[in-house]
Parts: sequence; C-alpha cells; structure tokens
Amino acid sequence: MVGIKGRFADTRTTQQKNGSITVTVPAPLAHEWELEDGDELLFLATEGDDRAEVQRPSK
Repeated sequence: MVGIKGRFADTRTTQQKNGSITVTVPAPLAHEWELEDGDELLFLATEGDDRAEVQRPSK
C-alpha cells in the first residue's frame, strides 16, 4: 500500500465501546507514518477550539 501523495484529507466515524470512543487511522496515513500495533499517537487540542492536531509517534 502506498502512503500519502500530496495533501490528504479524510473523515472517520467514531465508535463507542466499553466506555471509550475509538477513531480509526486512515490506511494511507498509517502507511505514511509506518504505524505499528501499540504505537501511541499524540492528540493536541485547545479548549473551545474545533480543531485538533495529531502527531506521529516518536520511534
């Protein structure tokens, strides 16, 4: 599978299970970042803002 070519945008649907909400990582991004099982992604957000930033894991 190929990673990201140029700019990438996609939407995801949340899923609630066992008291947690899960969001999947789109395959092109997972391949671009070479994500593996157990990797931790950092989510950054500011109170009152409708945007968040996701950072790849440090390897």
